[in-house]
Amino acid sequence: MRLPTASLALCLLLASAPALSATHRESSRLDWREDGHHLALDAEQSVVRVRNATPAGHFGVRAGDRVLRVGTQPVRSVDDLTTALGRSGPGTVPVTVQRDGREQTVQVATAAWRGVLPPPAPAPPPPPPPRR
Repeated sequence: MRLPTASLALCLLLASAPALSATHRESSRLDWREDGHHLALDAEQSVVRVRNATPAGHFGVRAGDRVLRVGTQPVRSVDDLTTALGRSGPGTVPVTVQRDGREQTVQVATAAWRGVLPPPAPAPPPPPPPRR
């Protein structure tokens, strides 16, 4: 018996689907220390958790927090979190966390995160002057 090409392609795609989904696991880590401050974050399978944030209260998040959103931006990786905080202006930004089994919003001072965040990308060079 001969399968039509479309059926064969569908069978191969379905057969490989569990293997594809099992290998897609995002994990990342941030561990930053400076001048007595320590911030450690882990992200795995779209869940960002705070492992350490000392001194207490400095970063606005606590050890054990699961970071859900910065403003309205969902956080699924350490990069999501640092990018959203880096784009925030000076002052505070609302960060929604799951703490002690409850969702709550805390105000995070972006100045406390400035040393942790990667430096902003340099501005692109200006275009060359027009030829004459």
